[in-house]
Amino acid sequence: MKHTGTRAIGSSLDDAQRRLANDGFILLTGMCEASLVARLLDVSLGRSRDITAALGAQAIGIGSAAGFLEIVQRSPGRWDIPVSPAEFGVEDRSLPWWPLIADTLGADAEHAFSGVVYSDPGSPAQFWHIDSPHVTAKYQPPHALNVMVALHDITLAMGPTEFAAGSHRLTNHLHNPLLVSDELVYQYETTCPERLVAGTQKDVPERISFPLPAGSCLVFDDRLLHRGLGNESTSRRSVAYFSYRQAGYCENTHFESQRSIYPAGH
Repeated sequence: MKHTGTRAIGSSLDDAQRRLANDGFILLTGMCEASLVARLLDVSLGRSRDITAALGAQAIGIGSAAGFLEIVQRSPGRWDIPVSPAEFGVEDRSLPWWPLIADTLGADAEHAFSGVVYSDPGSPAQFWHIDSPHVTAKYQPPHALNVMVALHDITLAMGPTEFAAGSHRLTNHLHNPLLVSDELVYQYETTCPERLVAGTQKDVPERISFPLPAGSCLVFDDRLLHRGLGNESTSRRSVAYFSYRQAGYCENTHFESQRSIYPAGH
């Protein structure tokens, strides 16, 4: 079942952290000032124009390892372009969601990745996936969190992110021998919410997606099963993202390619 709606941060960090722990995600509305959203959008559009022009007719496959340092095609028509906080003109610890990051990952949490993801009109839905695997068989609190910022109003037709609520507790391949780490991370067609509870009496995680007003933020656990829905509109869907990790955590399945779109010596 697909549920649409919003969940606010509530009155305290404890409430937000509790929702994040229970559901694996939280939607924060009214978090970003218009000036911040405008800056993120302006930088994102400029970078995507420059990178797309530099890519030109060079062949690019699907997935992190088949991409470039400067651009990855996550699925057909869904593009990921890294942009550092400095290039965005922001500092992580001054961003409105930082208190939740520090409260969850620790005050010494580190910036992992940031950039813009956009999907072209007509791009299909992604396969379900997680962004990094569990590291112990026993459930542990998050080792990484992602923040996705809507850079414009995003309707359901534009294909916002869909989550399998609570699935961050079910994607542990070290605990469930029926699960395979690479099949969870690298978008296998057979990966879906139903597979996480196969052979058990547990309920299938609820599928949830939201229309997103400009400036709203989706914060989610790196281990949560999710996917970008298909863009059935006539407009490009753009979101900025900021990813954080616990100090010392260094798993990298986000940007694995070491080749550049630019000629050597550029």
